[in-house]
Amino acid sequence: MNLHLGHGWAWAFYLAGAVLTLLWKLVRYIRAETAKGDSIGQAAAEWFFEDSLDNTISWTTTIGAVWLFGSIWIEHVWDIGIITSVPVSNSIAFFFGGVMELLAPELAKQFARWVRSLLPGGNL
Repeated sequence: MNLHLGHGWAWAFYLAGAVLTLLWKLVRYIRAETAKGDSIGQAAAEWFFEDSLDNTISWTTTIGAVWLFGSIWIEHVWDIGIITSVPVSNSIAFFFGGVMELLAPELAKQFARWVRSLLPGGNL
């Protein structure tokens, strides 16, 4: 990743927004699972390592799509007017990082379910 001198802080705030949102989601999941009787360790292990296609898509998207959006917006790797016209600032970076962490994994799972529904048998 080639960070421009002025974009280092934007990346830091973008990643902070994404990581804090991810931690918030983890804490919510652990609270829900411990209320059902699981230990904190069991709940955390399941959240990170659940063996399902949805979980794999979610983690891959969290890493890939969140990074891609940040690159488009911060580094302008592609000129997408509505996105790249938003000024690069730390507060917007934090907001975008959090929003992408909330939206990207779920959108990818919905897209994968739609693609699977088009395949013969409808399931992978």
